[in-house]
Amino acid sequence: MYRNLNSLAMQLTRRGGLLMTCSCSGAMTQSGTFMRILQATLPESSEGAASMAGRKITLLRQAGAACDHPIDPSYPEGAYLSNILFRVL
Repeated sequence: MYRNLNSLAMQLTRRGGLLMTCSCSGAMTQSGTFMRILQATLPESSEGAASMAGRKITLLRQAGAACDHPIDPSYPEGAYLSNILFRVL
């Protein structure tokens, strides 16, 4: 679902335009799966969102939750929010 949604968004973004995408799934954020889904190729040799859209992407910023959403060091699973800003080429 993330791959298809982001691929469609990349197709709609003008070349050189910016695309911000977010995830609130700990399974996606903490495992690195979210970033792999967006990139051109996945280790499993499936297409990533950029490849599906016929685009290349450049990572401009990667962030998590704002300071009003503190993460307890004893509960790292609380770091489930992910915000990624790309330039779509």
